[in-house]
Amino acid sequence: MAIARVWIEKGCVSCGLSESTCPEVFKVKAEGSTVIKGVDHSGLEEKIKMAADLCPVAVIKYDEDDDVLAEMFAYDDGASNEAT
Repeated sequence: MAIARVWIEKGCVSCGLSESTCPEVFKVKAEGSTVIKGVDHSGLEEKIKMAADLCPVAVIKYDEDDDVLAEMFAYDDGASNEAT
């Protein structure tokens, strides 16, 4: 599934795992890891997810493609919620 957005929440300990796992997306600085702006996430989904999973303080977050979420909430089972 495509990743639409990646961010780092407060609490990063600058351990370097994010950048070593996915240097195309993450850059570690003294004040914590940052997400490199303007990066196309396509083709990097597995590396981004791995960085999030490996993060010792669980501050790496990502949103998956909004189109998939829209499909989930647009489910129509044929029943109507309208009053008759």
